[in-house]
Amino acid sequence: MDDEKYRKKLLKLLQNCCVPSDSLHFSAVVVMRDGTEFYGVNVKNSVFRDAIYAEQSAIGQAVTSGYKKGDFEKLYIMVGSDKISDLKYLDRAVIAEFFDGECDVVCMNLFGQGVTLQVNNLYSSVFNY
Repeated sequence: MDDEKYRKKLLKLLQNCCVPSDSLHFSAVVVMRDGTEFYGVNVKNSVFRDAIYAEQSAIGQAVTSGYKKGDFEKLYIMVGSDKISDLKYLDRAVIAEFFDGECDVVCMNLFGQGVTLQVNNLYSSVFNY
């Protein structure tokens, strides 16, 4: 049930991405242990040098609001394509910095098909979906 609720939010967020250099859109929702949600999209410049990942944006908002490691419960992330394998570009280091190892990361493609991984498994998981 929650996955469908967040799928709709993620789809809507994809419209806010800023990716002039390519068409790979990402959106993220961070859910805190107290139920608060933070949203993020990827922001790129036109020369491929610098980028803000969707999960970085959402996590950054939570940190700016005063949340710390241990306050993060779940991450939902969507790629605006049919390939879940495009999620290989996740910023695993930032996720691992703020989420406990047993927290879930729900990865979805544009159609809501996906896989749920734990933060501890992000480095060892290969996105062959």
